[in-house]
Amino acid sequence: MENHLVGILTSDNTLLLQRYVTWLKDWHWFVLVVLCLCILGLGLGISNLSISDDFRVYFKKDNPRIITLDALEDAFNTNDTIFFLLVPKNKDIFDAPNLSILSELTEEGWLLPYATRVNSLANFQHSYSEGDDIFVSPMVDSESLTDEESEEIRRIALAEPQLRDNVVAENAEVTGVAVSISIPSENNETASREAVDAARELQRKYQEAYPEINFLLAGSLTTNIILAEAVSQDVLNLVTLSFGIISLGLWVLLRSLAGMVVTVLVIGASTLATLGFFGHLGYTVTPVAAFAPSIIMTIAVADSVHILANFFFFFRSGDTREHALCESLRINIQPIFFTSVTTIIGVLTLNFSESPPYQDLGNMVAVGVFLAFFFSLTLLPAILLMWPIKQTTTSTISSHPMERLGQWVVGNQRPLLWVMGGIILLVASFIPRNQLSEMWHEYFDDTFEYRQAIDLVDSKLSGIDGLVYRLDTGSKDGIYDPDYLAEVEAFAQWLRSQPEVVHVNSLTDTLKRLNQNMHADDPSWYRIPDRRDLAAQYLLIYELQLPPGLGTDTAINLDRSATRLGVTLRKTDSSHLIEVEERTAQWLAENTTTFLLPEASGLDLVFAHLNNNNIRSLLGGTVLALTLISVVLVLMFRSIKLGLTSLVPNLGPAALAYGLWALYDGRINVALSVVIAISLGIVVDDTVHFLSKYLRARREKNLSPEQGIIYAFRTVGVALTITTFVLVVGFSILGFSHFNPTKQTGTLLAITLAGALIIDFFFLPPLLMKVDKQTSVNASDSSTHLGESTDKPPNR
Repeated sequence: MENHLVGILTSDNTLLLQRYVTWLKDWHWFVLVVLCLCILGLGLGISNLSISDDFRVYFKKDNPRIITLDALEDAFNTNDTIFFLLVPKNKDIFDAPNLSILSELTEEGWLLPYATRVNSLANFQHSYSEGDDIFVSPMVDSESLTDEESEEIRRIALAEPQLRDNVVAENAEVTGVAVSISIPSENNETASREAVDAARELQRKYQEAYPEINFLLAGSLTTNIILAEAVSQDVLNLVTLSFGIISLGLWVLLRSLAGMVVTVLVIGASTLATLGFFGHLGYTVTPVAAFAPSIIMTIAVADSVHILANFFFFFRSGDTREHALCESLRINIQPIFFTSVTTIIGVLTLNFSESPPYQDLGNMVAVGVFLAFFFSLTLLPAILLMWPIKQTTTSTISSHPMERLGQWVVGNQRPLLWVMGGIILLVASFIPRNQLSEMWHEYFDDTFEYRQAIDLVDSKLSGIDGLVYRLDTGSKDGIYDPDYLAEVEAFAQWLRSQPEVVHVNSLTDTLKRLNQNMHADDPSWYRIPDRRDLAAQYLLIYELQLPPGLGTDTAINLDRSATRLGVTLRKTDSSHLIEVEERTAQWLAENTTTFLLPEASGLDLVFAHLNNNNIRSLLGGTVLALTLISVVLVLMFRSIKLGLTSLVPNLGPAALAYGLWALYDGRINVALSVVIAISLGIVVDDTVHFLSKYLRARREKNLSPEQGIIYAFRTVGVALTITTFVLVVGFSILGFSHFNPTKQTGTLLAITLAGALIIDFFFLPPLLMKVDKQTSVNASDSSTHLGESTDKPPNR
């Protein structure tokens, strides 16, 4: 079978195709059994696929920013978090019963799997003085509080910089309990889900017991789990629905149950074999790679429809099954081969991504495209040769509208060229208005409880974007140096003056409070100690009274050479977060001398840099893909002029889509930057099939450019219409997702594919007639000449 295929792909020999079809007819059961065994063998690998919701899979192991983040977390014992948000319905968290519930939840937070620390208003270690002594105690240290005690807690909490607009809202409407979770390196996906599931159960328990308070979940660990669940839900529901609609559309438009079933089998075989293949290789599936099946599905649909549309046309025109299949393969095998090659080139450019999951997505789709091509030439024809198809006169979409459309385009070629060209250029001119940015907190729409939680954290508490700095003196016990502490305090105050900053968490706030405590709580002493020994003594006294698990290890490293300073901002996009980082780095360079210039870190910033770099890398890879695809098309068409001409309809749909997106939204995130690489293969598919039919008319039938255009409309217009319709509808279904990356990607893909058909029907033909000038005949003459073509569909 392999030798047959190699010969077919390298030759247009009809005799060779006839031999291949005859061989398939004689050995179709053998071919089907072998293919099924291969598919089954590959498919068994799916059981080896592991699913990861650990954010670190998005980074290469040698990524310097993730190395810095890991080092920072190790130095200060910081981990992933699960955050319980409490929203009292009476809008007063300082109401005595509400404080008791908060205290109870804080205690139970320690019981969550892998919990290492719990921080809340209730167990905040408040320091105060009595005579010459300093005492440290939790803010809420009684199960039953009087109104006077709760009011005193309100007064202290809202006056404490470390609490106000960080742990508790200034208007007292919201507070939270942060549980630090240390996930073990082994079985981290299972451990993460175990911790979040336990938190959800605790949330449910408290919601039922205390309906007067709304309990919501947020936190970095929760984000990872919900992200994976949102993608899984889309794959299970919307992608499945999309697949069903595509199948139904194929059945209706091809008017053949056999055509629909065989396409579904090719889709299923391609997807199953691809996932199984990567399972055998031990791959880990991420939310990004989870969409590989839907992309493979679209490519398999396009390959199958072109073969089926022509097969049914010839078969229903009176040809034998074998001859109809042979003619369909003869017409389609070369364009399908080249579109598969160009699609593989397009998706392999995802390897330019700095994020491994996007590389995995490109590699999985590339393998899937190859398998879809292989099964379209083996599994599909083998089934067609044995399926009991009746030779009725029922046709697919009538070719007469396509012929009339072709005649109209020929007759209006000049205005169409200028109008369509002007529209493409006008819409494309809006592309620079797009901004490359990412806003992870807008991945989820308002139907997600999680989105409600993070919006409340952003508007009522400390914000949800952050930067973290390791302020390192470079020497043991260097943090006690008054000059160092003064610069840290100056840095913190400068940060607080920035318009984006909501809260700054600095060790100097604790030291200022301790200094005030040591001077009889006199507010005038709320400042940094001016002596090294005093700073050391104050911290020692304070730390000796802290309970286990609530030490200063999250603010001071082990040898006392560095402190951790955290900054939180209102939600913003990745570009703005990087701009804040750069502005801060400039201030540090100009105003500090006592500590090493720190590199900003934090999960938000690490992802901001990854996303911005990723988008630019992917766009750069797309340029390379277009260059390589141009070379392939030049070789295919054996014409530099036509190869370069084909670039216009290949780039035009993306230009329309991204130009319209600039008017609709204006932000391009990683998910949207991938659209051009994913859609490029399908767009090229349309162009190649149209051009291949046009060139067949010009070179084999010696038709004029005008006649060639009408011939192309008649022979491939139906297939292009079917594939575009079912795929646009299928991708449009994704637009109903509540997970915005899915929604945006599906919408932009639908716009791109619809634009591809419009450009191929109304701009490519006038462009071809302009470039490929020759003595023309009028549209009616063209129709007469074409009537003599053996490829002309019957008049029905």
